[in-house]
Amino acid sequence: MDSHYDLRVATPRDAEAVGELLCASYPRLMRSAYGEEALAPALELMTKASPSLLGSGTYYVAELATGSLVGCGGWTHERPGTKSVEPGLGHIRHFAVHPDWTRRGIGRAILTSCDRAARAAGVRTLECYSSLNAEKFYRALGFVRIREMDMELKPPVVLRAVLMRRNLYDE
Repeated sequence: MDSHYDLRVATPRDAEAVGELLCASYPRLMRSAYGEEALAPALELMTKASPSLLGSGTYYVAELATGSLVGCGGWTHERPGTKSVEPGLGHIRHFAVHPDWTRRGIGRAILTSCDRAARAAGVRTLECYSSLNAEKFYRALGFVRIREMDMELKPPVVLRAVLMRRNLYDE
């Protein structure tokens, strides 16, 4: 299988393909960390591409020559679920890698693009709300666990997550 992919900035035209990637990734990869009762309602919300992220200019996709997406993720100044902005703080958003494409550096490459763009935009610290199963990935990339938390996706849907942070200038 050819493992070459290109990273590019996502556009609103990617909504369907990003949704398909999220549907392929999240149910399989999150099953090890969450029970069905917590995961099922969360997946209904989490597997939909966010139009605001797709149009942000700070959301990226990893695309094969065939046009299939094997990874996605980005960052914003706005805290997830709010419009609040804290100067110097950026937020990692909606990362996923297709389960058949994990451990090939795709997530790391997308995060590197996020780092570069966030630094250029004046971000000094990145924060993420990691799913329980993704904590190890973010820790390997220098994020530090702050605390476990309940992340409200949409009332009454809540998913256990881990708040993590990384200073962009400690590297």
